[in-house]
Amino acid sequence: MEEVVHLDGGQISTKSGFYCALGEAVNGPGGYFGSNLDALADCISSGFGEGPPARIIWRNFQASQESLDRAFLDSIVGLMREFRVDLATC
Repeated sequence: MEEVVHLDGGQISTKSGFYCALGEAVNGPGGYFGSNLDALADCISSGFGEGPPARIIWRNFQASQESLDRAFLDSIVGLMREFRVDLATC
């Protein structure tokens, strides 16, 4: 069964908030899934644990776009593509 992670962009207003929200979406309360781009890449590519989610649905992506800079968002989207994580924004 493919794992689907739901990320609420309406609750993300900072880069550190993004990493915290993603960590908790992937691994539950207090969960970690990177704290910068390099660490996120390590978590996605790691063979430990269950590995990366098969799909991330990033709801309220427009709210994230208003709070986070475009270069950061482009880097996140590019990283997900590079590691073949299906990222859907809505």
